[in-house]
Amino acid sequence: MESVTCPISGSPDFTPWLQVPNRFDPSGEEQWSLLRSNASGLIMLNPRPDSTEIAHHYPRGLYDPHLHQHNSTTFSSKAYLAARSLLLRYKARIILRGTSKPLSQVRILEIGCSTGELLNYFHLKKGIPLSNLAGVETDTEAAAYATKHFGLHISPSLSAATAPEKRFDRIIVWHALEHIHAIHETLSNAAQQLAAGGMLIIALPNPESYDAKHYREHWIAWDAPRHLYHFPPGTLEKLLEKHSLRVINRQSYLPDSIYNTLYSEKLRCKSTKKGFHAPQEGAALLKGVAAASMGALLPRQASSLVCFVIKSRT
Repeated sequence: MESVTCPISGSPDFTPWLQVPNRFDPSGEEQWSLLRSNASGLIMLNPRPDSTEIAHHYPRGLYDPHLHQHNSTTFSSKAYLAARSLLLRYKARIILRGTSKPLSQVRILEIGCSTGELLNYFHLKKGIPLSNLAGVETDTEAAAYATKHFGLHISPSLSAATAPEKRFDRIIVWHALEHIHAIHETLSNAAQQLAAGGMLIIALPNPESYDAKHYREHWIAWDAPRHLYHFPPGTLEKLLEKHSLRVINRQSYLPDSIYNTLYSEKLRCKSTKKGFHAPQEGAALLKGVAAASMGALLPRQASSLVCFVIKSRT
């Protein structure tokens, strides 16, 4: 375990924010502390597992992003994979928006690529050569799946995935930045690897969302201890400024409202020793639709936000 200072301000001055459970803890008694930096406003897990301990908190066969067709045995995991597959087209359209090059020349790096489905979609459906696609994934099983089934080049670290003579038109950090211990090193390296006119696409859970405020400690996107950081409005911008990066646009990502509401309701039922059956699932889905509608009307209250980031002019 380690205690750390705020990566934006360097300050050790925090205010307690919330005690949150670990959704994978069978006892329901494990609690983690979220603190808010008095200097920057960033919300952080503190203390937290260090980089040598964190892998133990990603249980095999349970952590959704690492699921694939060969390790999914339950109805809920199969439904998750089906939904994830259906959303690939939508995500790819968001990521490729504004690209001026022919797709056959576009180079893409995904940090936290998991089992590689998104990169594979770019290859199969968009015609981007495999040689122009690269991924970073620390989970060895997920990385092995992406390599074996899709022929992708997956590296365990960002430095191993990049080369000085090559630059990327899109670097994707989709629900990954909040997991990364070496956050400054990652952003610095990503900034250096952006091609001229390139863009960093960062998707993050929104701690100011309607569903975060509704579910409080049971909001699934706190996801302690896997999520190390949470970015209220303005905090991501402060962090990016340190690496000569700036946000030029953002949009809500509404599908996450359904997921977060459904699983937050399930976590609340577990924590309060209540059953989670068909009636509760139906009610949770209706709440998810309401949360998505709220996010569509008021993007700042959406469950997740996608930020479009470029290099700052010097």
